[in-house]
Amino acid sequence: MIFQELILQNFGSYCDRHTINLQPSSEGTRPIILIGGFNGGGKTTLMDAIRLALYGQRAQIDRRKKKQSYSEFLSQCVCSQAPADAIASIELTFQHVIRISNIDKLAEIRVQRTWNRKGKDKLQVFLDGWDDPTLTETWDERVETWLPLGLSNLFLFDGEQIKELAEQDTPPPSVTTAIRSVLGLELPDRLDHHLEILISKHQRDLAKDEDRQVLESIAQRLNQQKADLETEENRQETLEQELAATDQKLQEAQIQFEAEGGSLAESAPELDRQLQKLQTEAEHHRQNLRNLAGDLLPLTLIQPLLQSAQQQGQIELRRHQAQAAWDLIAERDQRLLDLIQTLKLNRTQTREIQAFLQQETQALAEATSTQSWLNADPESLDYLTQVINHQLPTQIHLTHTHLTHLTHLTTTIEALTLKLQAAPSPEDYDRLRSYRDQAQLRYDECLFKVQLSKRQCLNLRHDIETTKAELKRYSDQHIDQQDTDDFLRAATLAQQTLQAFRTHLTLQKLNDLESNITNCFRCLLHKSSLVHRIMVDQQTFSLTLYNTTGQPIPKQRLSAGEKQLLAIAFLWALANVSQRQLPIAIDTPLSRLDSSHRRNLIDQYFPSASHQMILLSTDTEIGREEVEELRGKGVITREYLLQHDPVHQRTTVESKYFW
Repeated sequence: MIFQELILQNFGSYCDRHTINLQPSSEGTRPIILIGGFNGGGKTTLMDAIRLALYGQRAQIDRRKKKQSYSEFLSQCVCSQAPADAIASIELTFQHVIRISNIDKLAEIRVQRTWNRKGKDKLQVFLDGWDDPTLTETWDERVETWLPLGLSNLFLFDGEQIKELAEQDTPPPSVTTAIRSVLGLELPDRLDHHLEILISKHQRDLAKDEDRQVLESIAQRLNQQKADLETEENRQETLEQELAATDQKLQEAQIQFEAEGGSLAESAPELDRQLQKLQTEAEHHRQNLRNLAGDLLPLTLIQPLLQSAQQQGQIELRRHQAQAAWDLIAERDQRLLDLIQTLKLNRTQTREIQAFLQQETQALAEATSTQSWLNADPESLDYLTQVINHQLPTQIHLTHTHLTHLTHLTTTIEALTLKLQAAPSPEDYDRLRSYRDQAQLRYDECLFKVQLSKRQCLNLRHDIETTKAELKRYSDQHIDQQDTDDFLRAATLAQQTLQAFRTHLTLQKLNDLESNITNCFRCLLHKSSLVHRIMVDQQTFSLTLYNTTGQPIPKQRLSAGEKQLLAIAFLWALANVSQRQLPIAIDTPLSRLDSSHRRNLIDQYFPSASHQMILLSTDTEIGREEVEELRGKGVITREYLLQHDPVHQRTTVESKYFW
């Protein structure tokens, strides 16, 4: 299968008609169609369009709500900027080999779906340009043989799907269905089910009247149990949808409760206690500040005057000391001069000593000539020095500390006060709490019903198996098989053969799948020695990684990027094992990958995973460096850029990439 062209008209944000040529190079060496666009620019809409064209109502589209009908979804998909009577349409043209008159032929098939705002779509399928009513009527069956819906998730997927698959220990149901389809387990299961019905019917036909009545009774009970199981499973699905809806309502109620201050009202008593405690602490700091203000702290206002007074007092103290020592110093100087005369020094030395003594005497006279203003005693000057140098700095430091704490406390008190003021009134709080509690109650009720339904389904499955065993046991004991041994023996042998075939087929396919996953993962992983072998569980299809010594590797040891590469390798291997030549389309393929892992994906996966690789990327995933590398390898056939106008809510398609 090769996608050739996708045409969108008034679909989503694609107003008017847009044509995208998806045809890769004919020689097969340039398989990549690169489509760039920012988030919200219309990339996912293209993927939805491909799925919708192929599968219609059965298409698995994430943005379609669970309870939303198909017609409502189609009506929602009509471009909001288009006229009221606008027609929306999707056309997907692809090539596929079909068999006509026992001859295989490469045909061109064009699938067209059109609808208006009422949401009723019209399907037309064209074969080689001609309207084909037969192909249109049997389209669901035909596309299921070419690209089954269960397998489509292996070829049409997005980064979010890869992320979910990477984070789950067991593959989701969609991938599990694809695995069973790839392994070919659906056909043996259907054959075994049909054989069981045939054997049961044949046994009832051969039974005696009284035995036939018992068999009919057991068969009716079995059919009723199967019908009950189907009804309960449908009920469980409905309940799960209701559970999802009630969960959404609960989240909305909780958001409203938070937004309107319900949590504040709940925590108001505790906040009030905190407020009182903080106010008490703040008052304690204020009292300390008042005590400091009543002590020496006000002297900081005249601190320069105090320092000047200290200096003046020191000067006056020295004057008093000089006056007291004046006579003693004069007598000492005279004795010194007399001593010099006896030492018989030369005239020059004598004059220098006399000049020095006169200079000292003059300085002392000047010191004693200053006027006294303070007349402070030494004890007062010592106390003033102690205040200036020690007590006042200590009180200033304490004041700053108390002010800092008080400022912080005041800010916190104001915030708490605002919170308490913003809390709803008791009436509003009761309303909010009642709304939230009712939503919680409805959620709990739905959860209980879902769990009860699951338990009921489990019991019904057990009853069905018990009834099947009873039916077989009664048939073996009471039915005369003398004329029908060949048929029943052949049918039983066929069942045993199917079981053996299923087991052998599963092992063979799983071995092939394990080998493919291992090779693909080691190809994508830059640490090729990390994993030696990957095994797939036969029941759950979960993956187990082993190193070169045969020891299992916990999945938690893998980084987020390595887990994503493992998920991509899983999908790549499943596509390989399916042996179907189908296009691959990936939306946002490189999220959460580092540069080395991106390099391996670009080098190994994109050019070789399929004959047609459609990549929808943002400018940060396949950036300038990556696109230049792909261009250099010559693997890109076409490049497109989705230009979204947020003002007019329209997306246009241009024949270029970001760079």
